[in-house]
Amino acid sequence: MHMLASSEVLRLDIISTAERLDHLACMALLDEASLEHKPGLVCPSSQGSHSDMDFSLFQSSVDALQGYFQAQCLNGYRNVELEKIRQCGILAEQKMMSATRQINTHKGAIFNLGFASAAAGQCLAANSQLNAGSISQKIQNTWRYDLLNHLQRDPNSHGQRMRRQYGITGAIEEVASGFKTVMEVALPAYTDIYAKTANIQQASIQSLFSLMAYVQDTNIVWRGGLSALYLVQDIAKQFLARGGVLQQHWVKDVSKIENYFVQHRLSPGGSADLLGVTLFLLKVENEFRNHI
Repeated sequence: MHMLASSEVLRLDIISTAERLDHLACMALLDEASLEHKPGLVCPSSQGSHSDMDFSLFQSSVDALQGYFQAQCLNGYRNVELEKIRQCGILAEQKMMSATRQINTHKGAIFNLGFASAAAGQCLAANSQLNAGSISQKIQNTWRYDLLNHLQRDPNSHGQRMRRQYGITGAIEEVASGFKTVMEVALPAYTDIYAKTANIQQASIQSLFSLMAYVQDTNIVWRGGLSALYLVQDIAKQFLARGGVLQQHWVKDVSKIENYFVQHRLSPGGSADLLGVTLFLLKVENEFRNHI
């Protein structure tokens, strides 16, 4: 009886931790959507380059996703096969689309944070530390090969069409790498600026621009071709070279970029998705008191 009670306590503890992770994932998505001065992207004061979505739609979308990240965390804990993780994601996508009148607000987040949550579950099963590095490693060790070789890809998705047409990689490759760009570009940018300013908004914007300078964003390529991608990367690099958010008048600088992006209907959605991952990993680090 004692052994049964002990395992039952562990099970409830795992469910509780999975619930906490679900909350952190939803909060990361809300924080990303709430961040002002994101060029071309939806925020509370602007629709960015999007005529079909606004901030309230993003809030409805996040509400619809509550519970999904807990489910994926428990999937990881139980070490289910990839297909079960994929099916769980498809159900969440259907729920999201129903809540947003068939507008894709968080398809990237469902994929990215779904695997991050499943990897967190694997960390719990292995009784290893719950932090960005261990989540990244678990993804690579468990799913890298299957993601790159066996995952059913939608040939009509924007990402896959851009892959065929231009040979650029997208979300699947980024997840398979254990979020290499987040680990090597976005997190260091965030922690550097936060250490200097203690300002979450500035650290988040610097992180976003660091991603925009680096990511092969299929959202940008879909809207404007490779020339638009190179232009966005160049604009972001120039902003960072001027000092980024450490400039005295950085908001004025970003406002000009925002206007340009809206005029040319540019939206760095792929970078925004990875900012969501960055904020989630930071929340995990903070919640479970491990430091990057």
